[in-house]
Amino acid sequence: MEDLLYIQACGDYATLVTSDGEYIKEQTMKNFETHLPADNFVRIHRSSIVNVTQISRVEQYGKETYQVTLKSGVKLRVSLSRYRLLKERLGI
Repeated sequence: MEDLLYIQACGDYATLVTSDGEYIKEQTMKNFETHLPADNFVRIHRSSIVNVTQISRVEQYGKETYQVTLKSGVKLRVSLSRYRLLKERLGI
C-alpha cells in the first residue's frame, strides 16, 4: 500500500498513481475510501484520495483553498470541507 501515492477520479474510473506508474480501475472513490486503511489514506477532495505518508507540505492556495504537495512534487487541491479532516489526520 505504501507504493500507492494517490487516487484521482476520472469520470466512472479512478486512476491509481503509484511509484511504478498509473493504473486505471473501474471503481468509485467511495469504494476506495471505504477499503483503504484510514491511518494511511485520506480523501482530500471529491476527486482525490492521498497517501498521508507521501505528503510533504500543506499550504493555502487562494482565499479558502488549500493544496498538498507530495514528496514526488505533485500538487493536489484540498477542499475546504476535507481540510479539517486532513489537519486532524496529520496532527496539525
